[in-house]
Amino acid sequence: MDINYTPLFIIIAIAWLVPLILSWLQISGSYAVILKIILGVVIGPYVLDWMAETPYMDFLSKTGFLFLIFLAGLEIDVNKIIASLPRKLRLSDMVSNTLIMATIIYFGSLLLSIPAAWLMNQMLGVDIVFFTLLLPTVAVSITVPILKSEGQLTRRFGQVLLMEGAIATVMSIILISIYSGVLNKGFQVELLLFAVIFVVFVVTYIVGKRLLKVRTFQKLLYTLEHAASQIRVRGAVALLLFFVIVAHLINTELVMGAFFAGTLLSMFVSKERSALLFKLDGMSYGFFIPIFFIMVGVNLDLSALSNFQESIPLIFTLVAGFYIIQIIPSLIMTRIFGIKKAIAGGMLNTARMGLCIATAQIGLSLGVISTADNAGIVASAIIVSLVSPMIYRLLSSEKEEHHGIYIFGGSKASLHLAERLNMHDSSCITYLQNKQMAPEFDRKGINHEDADKLDTDFLNTLNIRRSDLVIVLTESRVLNLELTRHLKNELKHTKIITRKQSAAHDLIDPQGELKIVDHDEVLAGHIEEMVTRPNAVGTLQESFGTYRVEEIHIKRKDIHRKLVKEVAFPPSGSLVIQRRNGEVFIPHGDTHLLLGDIITVIGNTSALHDFRDILEG
Repeated sequence: MDINYTPLFIIIAIAWLVPLILSWLQISGSYAVILKIILGVVIGPYVLDWMAETPYMDFLSKTGFLFLIFLAGLEIDVNKIIASLPRKLRLSDMVSNTLIMATIIYFGSLLLSIPAAWLMNQMLGVDIVFFTLLLPTVAVSITVPILKSEGQLTRRFGQVLLMEGAIATVMSIILISIYSGVLNKGFQVELLLFAVIFVVFVVTYIVGKRLLKVRTFQKLLYTLEHAASQIRVRGAVALLLFFVIVAHLINTELVMGAFFAGTLLSMFVSKERSALLFKLDGMSYGFFIPIFFIMVGVNLDLSALSNFQESIPLIFTLVAGFYIIQIIPSLIMTRIFGIKKAIAGGMLNTARMGLCIATAQIGLSLGVISTADNAGIVASAIIVSLVSPMIYRLLSSEKEEHHGIYIFGGSKASLHLAERLNMHDSSCITYLQNKQMAPEFDRKGINHEDADKLDTDFLNTLNIRRSDLVIVLTESRVLNLELTRHLKNELKHTKIITRKQSAAHDLIDPQGELKIVDHDEVLAGHIEEMVTRPNAVGTLQESFGTYRVEEIHIKRKDIHRKLVKEVAFPPSGSLVIQRRNGEVFIPHGDTHLLLGDIITVIGNTSALHDFRDILEG
């Protein structure tokens, strides 16, 4: 059998050259996706026509797309999202929790799509239901590589955008499948078969958890992980193909299976330490995924643009619709990331490509759109996919300074607190009421600003967000009360810590997030420690800046039920106390570590960082 490898060589050569050229020209790698698509158009049938018809290239391209969505699912930190879900939903959680924010953004864009599609119907006579489903589609295939190249994919901002894109992808596939099925055959029970994949997800997760508890299986995984066997890589690919086959059998989009496979695998691997992730990245981004992007350009049907002139009104309204329905809901991120970053995120998720064009093809086959409409949708998808990443880069290039903790004061207490928070790598700023303390803050390199007049008007000028912690620690009881009352009653801020002596009865809420510190109680407690444990207290005070004590919650599932002696803790630190369900005990080598345990540790800065990495992830 004679196989023509020339098309594959051309594509791999382009994939190899693109990052080299961008790096040489000092252009951000986030433009690599767009450049690959453009070069795909150039070598395609409408320009140079270098790509002969080779079925295996289509296969590799589709496989690349599945690997891209698989890795997108793998980037979602399910354990962290589950741990962050509040037991009792509050208004502040809607603008701080990753999953809740992403869900609100998607459903906000879906709801805005209804009036947008209705207006388009009034102006252009398009199908309302079809365009309502088309507008919120997100090109995860474009956003994921850009977020990855920017280093945002594992950060909170990137996680929100990734989750919103994932929700939009899955929901769009489900809704479009149901819509297509209803138009073709009317409503049938078979249309709900997509729910099977959720059941398979849960069953596979349970089986996987039980398998990992079997010692023999663990030893085999470790023994066969490297060298020629690469058992974990093969297992990951088998998991991907298993879910893809399930998606095929229930007659839904294969991309849904790939996404669920990646999300499931993410629940079993450690993002920081797993060599498996590096191997999957190397295989996917090194071979399969570049083929997909270049083939998107090769397969782009430019003949659809032959009706471009007829499609101009639709293109203008559709591009405007894409931006409006995506950016407005994204403004919910403003309180956490700032207005610039929120708009930048909305811009990036406005990119439309594969799913949008595929939806247009479905609409064309169903007869709900014309060839001119199809041309308009393709052109609009190309325009926003080229423009949106560029605008995102411009908006996100300037870093917007923001702090997670605000201290209002200027006393010795605020100096010591800021110094300790600095050692925990907390993003903190102190606004000084007493300017005579400024030299002390400067000497210790602590971030601070002088406040000409620390009052309620000054508070109004600050961009304090709902998720930020505000500590009111001025030397004036009256000023503390005035600032705390303004924060709680006027600015509707809840995360506040203040002195008990400065809190009025109307501010105290046992169920709320406002915390009261009793100065006399703290002082008495410290003196008690000096009397009952003088050596320990003296040693800690003398070694302050070298050794510190910290409480850490166990959140990493891969150390759940492990013994202390089985975990490589840093030698320059030690586990001191372990709390579980109200019980307190001293951990030793044979003590089990369970999710939710609170571990008190002692160590230097490096050791505490290692403890947090090992226990929290």
